[in-house]
Amino acid sequence: MNVRGTYTFKASREEVWAALNDLDVLARVVPGCQSLAQVGDNDFEGVVRIGIQSIRGTYQGRIRLEDIQPPSHYRLIATGKGANAVIDGSGTIDLAEDGESTVITYGGSAQIGGQLASVGQRLIEGAARQLINQSLKALEAQIAARQAAATAPVAEAPVVADAPAVADAPAVAETPVVAEAPVVAEAPAAEPAPRRTVVVPPDEQLKPEAMALGVIKDLIVQNPWIALAIALVLGFLLGRSGRR
Repeated sequence: MNVRGTYTFKASREEVWAALNDLDVLARVVPGCQSLAQVGDNDFEGVVRIGIQSIRGTYQGRIRLEDIQPPSHYRLIATGKGANAVIDGSGTIDLAEDGESTVITYGGSAQIGGQLASVGQRLIEGAARQLINQSLKALEAQIAARQAAATAPVAEAPVVADAPAVADAPAVAETPVVAEAPVVAEAPAAEPAPRRTVVVPPDEQLKPEAMALGVIKDLIVQNPWIALAIALVLGFLLGRSGRR
């Protein structure tokens, strides 16, 4: 399965890259994401829960980032696992300036096993595009919110009257100080990077039920594991966190 496309943001490349490096933002642009955790310098884990009508399921996945070139490019390797499918995928994200806007170009491919593999490739790719489009629109809204917060006026602090000056006390002769021998401190032991996890409240999770219309919606209602698996792997093409 292969999915490729482009999307234009009304923001600078640095603003888009910063959003792609914000764990709180990313957890809210992946459909059905319950949590997103950074478990290493360039390694992440996520839990995605998707419900189609009365059918619900949870998938877990791991993402590893490679070839990171701020603020224009990165490559990711993803694995996902659930009751109905196992997915191994990879993808790239490229950001290019276009005047005052930024064009994101994404591409990804996945090998699918389990029950999901029995579904037609064209229909799976259609569902994947719907999920990615939903994630892109959510990312655009997150970037707009960050822009608005950055330009909001800041209230000035009230001016406090200066306290009256106090006369200086007479100078006291200082006692000569004998220099002590320098103490050589031991180098602290290296500690592993702390694990950071963003848990998305249910009312803030991006609802995947609105992702598909027409034949794609009918397909996912009949075969809900499509949404569960694709949301995990290809959804992360548009949401990741790395070093700033």
